[in-house]
Amino acid sequence: MSEERLLSIQIVTWNSAGVIDACLESLAAQCMPEFDVVVVDNASRDATASQVERALAAGLRGTLLRSERNLGFCGGHNLALAHSRSPWVLLLNPDATLPVDFVKRACDLLPRLDRDVGTVAPLILLPDGRVDSSGLFLDRARRVFDRGQGRAAEGYAEAEDVFGCTGAAALHRRAMLLDVAEDGDAFDERLFAYYDDLDLSWRAQLRGWRCRFEPSLVVVHARAGKNALRPARGRVGRAPEQRLAVRNRLLVLLKCERGRDALATLPWLLPYELARLGYLAIRAPRSLRGYLDALRLAPSIWRSRRLLQERARPARLLAAPFFPHRARDIS
Repeated sequence: MSEERLLSIQIVTWNSAGVIDACLESLAAQCMPEFDVVVVDNASRDATASQVERALAAGLRGTLLRSERNLGFCGGHNLALAHSRSPWVLLLNPDATLPVDFVKRACDLLPRLDRDVGTVAPLILLPDGRVDSSGLFLDRARRVFDRGQGRAAEGYAEAEDVFGCTGAAALHRRAMLLDVAEDGDAFDERLFAYYDDLDLSWRAQLRGWRCRFEPSLVVVHARAGKNALRPARGRVGRAPEQRLAVRNRLLVLLKCERGRDALATLPWLLPYELARLGYLAIRAPRSLRGYLDALRLAPSIWRSRRLLQERARPARLLAAPFFPHRARDIS
């Protein structure tokens, strides 16, 4: 692929036949076609790969990489990142679509950003126009929130720094991804999926990179995927996803929480974790195996923590974005 293009778009698919066509059509319709697309298909059992091939044959500039096994969100994006050279990459879920001027707006904006902006968080909307995410933040119990989820989009019209960006649609500077990488991998493949966006956002903050929310960049997210721990009423959540979500939250905290902050947050963190444990024991008991998984992976994560904390820079922006910017940011 050309090294001159400013932007590459990465999509990781897994049995995404029901949503991928709309995503690819929105890319093909861009009024400024100066970008590359890399699609990694994680051994889908449906028609996803053939649908991507049709879009490429119809003129969409890009590459389809077929994996013989499911690499997860993290492994898929590491593979995609290795097949592009652009200075900026857009991670895009297959159930997300872009307005026709998204790439043009992004290419106008990105060169003008401060050099320490490592991530741009777009305004991600639900199909009905309400906010899906305007960036991520943490609270004192280290719960991660999509800022403004379910609120009116009009309340999020100002650009500002936020803690991080959800993985559904995130613009990352390649230099940032390379800077926070461990053993050459920007995305921690031990996580596989879930909380990977929190992990990347936190590592970037520790290394001194900023995340900038930009409301001029809009993405529509259909949310074909469901919350692993809070399934729709009357339905049983999928045990593997629940287990991953439980495990990965603990692993990210172990890796990224600074030692001097750990004790300060205990009065909020400990009650929340005990309440969460009780909730899971009643509503999703199979997910409790995630605690055992976290224990098994803890030595490996601890080694990563030591390397990360040794490289951490003075956190001029880290403290404030932990907390809600405004009470209305939590739906």
